[in-house]
Amino acid sequence: MSINNYEKIPGESAEELYENAPCGYLSFVGDGTVVKINKTLLSWLNYEKEEVLFVKKIQSILSIGGRIFFETHFFPLIRMQGFVKEINFDLVRKDKSPLPVLLNVNEVAGPEGNQKVYRATIFDITDRKKYEKELMAARKKAEGAASAKAEFLATISHEIRTPLNAVIGIANLIQKTPLNDQQKEYARILKLSSDGLLGLVNDILDFSKIEKGKIKLEEKSFVLKDVVHMVVSTLAVKAGEKNIDLQLDMDSNLPATLLGDPLKLNQILTNLIGNAIKFTREGFVKLVISLLEKEGSKALLQFRVIDTGIGIPEDKLEAIFEEFSQASYEINLGYGGTGLGLTISQKLLQLHGSHMEVASESGKGSEFSFSISYKISGEKPKAEVEENPAIYRRKLESAKVLVVDDTPVNITIILEYLKEWNVACKSAGNGVEALELVSGNEFDLILMDLQMPEMNGYEATEAIRRLDLTKQPAIIALSASARGDISEKLRISGFNDYVPKPFDPADLYKVLISHIGNIENEAKQDFSVALSQEEPESKEGDRLAELIAEPFDLSYYVKVTKKKEASLEEILFKTIKAFEEYKDQFSAAIDEKDTGKLAGLVHKSKMTIHYIQAKKLDKVVQEARELVDNEENDAELIEEKLKELQTEFQVVIEGLKSVRVNDLISKSN
Repeated sequence: MSINNYEKIPGESAEELYENAPCGYLSFVGDGTVVKINKTLLSWLNYEKEEVLFVKKIQSILSIGGRIFFETHFFPLIRMQGFVKEINFDLVRKDKSPLPVLLNVNEVAGPEGNQKVYRATIFDITDRKKYEKELMAARKKAEGAASAKAEFLATISHEIRTPLNAVIGIANLIQKTPLNDQQKEYARILKLSSDGLLGLVNDILDFSKIEKGKIKLEEKSFVLKDVVHMVVSTLAVKAGEKNIDLQLDMDSNLPATLLGDPLKLNQILTNLIGNAIKFTREGFVKLVISLLEKEGSKALLQFRVIDTGIGIPEDKLEAIFEEFSQASYEINLGYGGTGLGLTISQKLLQLHGSHMEVASESGKGSEFSFSISYKISGEKPKAEVEENPAIYRRKLESAKVLVVDDTPVNITIILEYLKEWNVACKSAGNGVEALELVSGNEFDLILMDLQMPEMNGYEATEAIRRLDLTKQPAIIALSASARGDISEKLRISGFNDYVPKPFDPADLYKVLISHIGNIENEAKQDFSVALSQEEPESKEGDRLAELIAEPFDLSYYVKVTKKKEASLEEILFKTIKAFEEYKDQFSAAIDEKDTGKLAGLVHKSKMTIHYIQAKKLDKVVQEARELVDNEENDAELIEEKLKELQTEFQVVIEGLKSVRVNDLISKSN
């Protein structure tokens, strides 16, 4: 058959191809009037040709939102550049049902030369939308499953840590009692096993927090040498038990003090060195720290952990960074562990903008290395404990400590430690009991559990900070939750420090010692952001003075939160909630002419009103109290003052609700 015969195949004319194309075609003029449309598009829309041509405008077959977008953005863009490609629109069929499409439009010369015609190519994306919806549902389901897994891991880990606190505590106490050789061995195994279990739980908890994006880097001044020596000293015992030589090699020109997150660095190094010791039978483990470059106030440091251990096969090098994975099943059986240490370390390095590299040969050892860029700090960190520990030990022995926990076993363990350190102590089973004891006794330190019935640790601490005490105690949180999850809440509530459960007695002792030396000033430190008894200062200069505006002044909040957005939002929320409660409570007390209740409310609200310098509100509160106290004042006068008080409270509440934290911070800069 000749070429000419193929050219004459029926249905292959240009017009027929246009009419029956798998996509829709439509042409319109400047006002949107449709001048041409193919059969394909007409069938999609269920229109006849005479119902559309020179009758409808393209805008009329678009959804309402599509019409607005067409007029304001789409058509002006076509006129400006002559074309627009792949814009998503919903067309409206004759029966008013939507048809999702992709629209491509080109500007072409019209039949009369000066008239513009716009030719649209239209693709039906109904199936694509359906698949996208299914993919989004699958993604949402997968994300939900991942979130549920992380939540489950965090919850179960937290629940395990609480009874584990008792196990480890009892194991420590047993080892301090007279034991025969067999009992000593049992106690040693109990302690070793419980410490191992705690390590596994901590790994799972850390991993779940990272998965949920709850771990963030802090920036504070630290001495690199102190952090490194702490890690090496801690792990030297394990290395010594296996007769492994644990070595440290630090460049002599390393900056002494850095700005960064020492806890995360400690965790990474502990994981790497701990792994190296675990997988090394003989030889050495060596930590090498080098200064790669120094530019201005920044230093790039390289950390290398080298061992003479069992090594890693080349085909397993990537797998070791996968969660819950180890080089082989045999490795897991022989050495144990969750397989999370390297995964956690790698993710922590990613927060630093870095990553871990590994070089290894099976049977000959491994080298793990990473680099972190730190700012160089000129500030020397405050020492936690002075060089003469005897002074602090004597101060601790003279201190009075209150232990607050709803679990009797926990109280027993902590009291045992305190008695061992010759510390005078009392205990309470919840926040209500703690508040009663603090009101009638003078304590130097309070160890406060967070999760308790009746009144939890946060509420109890806030209530204590509101008490008019001769001396505010240092309040240290005890919790099975990780500090990173609750640090801001601790700060807002007025805590001075935190000890995780289960705790090592040495860690508890260290925290107590670190606070004993300056107990008189503890309530004025950073943790007591919102509830300290410190008077707001007016020495912040003109920048904070700009924040002063009736009916309140938030410059004190800006100062004590150190311009941290999350802290400011939290303290504003609590203040609004407090004022809403005060408004109702004052109204009821005045209406009932209950002078006792009113006096209590004036005292209770005093510091909150004082913190935001709500002078007019303070004045009205005092006037209302005086009116109620004076029996000669008539009901009408009291009613007027009540309305004034309600109005002023509402003015402050609405004003606080309208505050934009970002604006507040930017005005103070």
